[in-house]
Amino acid sequence: MIARSSLAAATLSLALLAVGCKVPRPTHPAEGRVMGSLPIVSLDDATIPVPSLTGKVTLLNFWGTWCSPCRKELPGLVRLAQRLDEEPRFQLIAVSCGSGGDDANLARETTSFLATRQLPIAAWGFSEAVIATHFSLAYGLDAFPTTYLIGPDARVRRVWTGYRSSDEADIAAAILVLLKEQGP
Repeated sequence: MIARSSLAAATLSLALLAVGCKVPRPTHPAEGRVMGSLPIVSLDDATIPVPSLTGKVTLLNFWGTWCSPCRKELPGLVRLAQRLDEEPRFQLIAVSCGSGGDDANLARETTSFLATRQLPIAAWGFSEAVIATHFSLAYGLDAFPTTYLIGPDARVRRVWTGYRSSDEADIAAAILVLLKEQGP
């Protein structure tokens, strides 16, 4: 009996390889949802308005200076944004999520981290801790880093949670698809 089931499993595996079977990627609960205005503030200058999610392809990244996977991922996202610097239909919004300190400490930690690593991006943070909690519950932000790809209609198209070295290429390809969909 065991030999038959092993033979059947091996045959099925070979058949799937021959035909080509791609395991569907798991979806995130935020995918397909429209994301409203972001409850964030500039950590550089409080007078800078919050970027709109409408009309642009947006890569929205939540990270922390204290988070080892975030420290690995963020430079790749910055490189990607720099390659798309001349593309007015794209924006990267990187939101620094603190380790529990006050807002002034978050701003200092974040700007110091970005300067030390020569990462030329705007520094954003949640406007209030309670709002961060509401956002996290509403959009499934339960790990760092988490990156949302948002279409020009403000709808979440893809979500990457955690860090994998292959994500940078996957994110770049997904952005290009959205930019092509949007047209010139």
